[in-house]
Amino acid sequence: MKKVVIFSISEDTEEIRALLQTLGMEVIKEFVQNRSRPHRESFLGPGRTDEILKEMEEMEVDLIVVNGVLKPSQHHFLEMKFQMECADRTGVILRIFTDHAHTPEAIAQVTLAKLRYELPFLREWIHKSKSGDRPGFLSGGAYATDVYFEHAKTHARRIEADLSDVSKQREVTRTRRREKGYSLVSLAGYTNAGKSALMNKLCNAGVEVDDRLFSTLSTTTRRISGIKGNILMSDTVGFIKDLPPDLINAFNSTLEEIFDADLILLIFDASESDDVVKSKLSTSLKILLPKIENRSIVVIGNKIDLLSQESRDGITVLLKPIIQPYDLILISSVTGEGLDRLRERILMVQGHTCVIKAEMPLTDAVYSLLSRLRSSAEVSMRVIGRHAAVIVRCKPEDSERIVGWLNVAGAAKITTNAESPEMPPERETPSSGNEGAPL
Repeated sequence: MKKVVIFSISEDTEEIRALLQTLGMEVIKEFVQNRSRPHRESFLGPGRTDEILKEMEEMEVDLIVVNGVLKPSQHHFLEMKFQMECADRTGVILRIFTDHAHTPEAIAQVTLAKLRYELPFLREWIHKSKSGDRPGFLSGGAYATDVYFEHAKTHARRIEADLSDVSKQREVTRTRRREKGYSLVSLAGYTNAGKSALMNKLCNAGVEVDDRLFSTLSTTTRRISGIKGNILMSDTVGFIKDLPPDLINAFNSTLEEIFDADLILLIFDASESDDVVKSKLSTSLKILLPKIENRSIVVIGNKIDLLSQESRDGITVLLKPIIQPYDLILISSVTGEGLDRLRERILMVQGHTCVIKAEMPLTDAVYSLLSRLRSSAEVSMRVIGRHAAVIVRCKPEDSERIVGWLNVAGAAKITTNAESPEMPPERETPSSGNEGAPL
């Protein structure tokens, strides 16, 4: 287990500790120097770094972790000063990404993010070597640093091209799904908010659920079970505050599953403190809102099984000014509380506001038509003697075409937009909930 010390200009080190815990690292000491902004050269300030250097002479330390984002000049100064490997917050997150990347796409995205992260540091080390300072980024020599810099630029361009192809393929897949009548719902939110657990509950997906941060890096898409209609749900990489734009851009092909969805479920952990909830929701909305325009969002408070009724009411009042005009639904992925209401809200994404009622003969052609209609509409059927009473709920733009098909199949007494309580389906083609989903 690696032993690390933390350098911070803020007392708030809870999140960086959680990140290091995810990596299995042991924090043996924190060095905090309260400042409004980092020192331009040494991050903590020259006097404080001298004090720490003397104190660390008696300590066994493998890594210095800075609770913030380092400039290349600051990184060079600290590694030279302490003669030890130094990583900032972004570097720690990238190490977690590397550990959790298992699919080819995730590995490519993480590699690109690492290269973009390292290039400015490489430039600094090359500049320092030409100025006479000891060269060698990450313990390499001057020549090795220069060669690695050119290799990194070439490698990054190659990965960018590959991920661009992946992005185009995803767009083709999304287009095909919509042509087949599927609506797309994406889970988004801060890391470790319970997105994967919710997906497992709604889709019987078997997605890995882990208390560690960023356990999900690759997009997983499944059909939602327990509701009528063709709706697919995607689980995506979690958000975290203060991520540099290059790191977000490296995951664009994955984040497109969020930005191009018909409905976004923005998940947060309702069991956390008020300040943490507000901070994490604000971070998530800042990432989403510039990209999604007026796309529909529903804010989901997860883990309410850990809250009293009073706390639940308090969450609603607390978040109303932050999330307006979006709806808030409180749920528990563990107990299933609130999931019925969530399913009803998800079902609205298909826009099946037009209701067609008809009486149909019991023929093979009718059964074939109703089976085909289920790919783009909700179909209920009740057998009455030698006929079937059928209700089709569909999008308004599809109603005229469906009425035409029903007429050809021999329908009688067709009425449109005749809203009534849904008839219980006494005889309906059984469905596993997964057939035909173009995953």
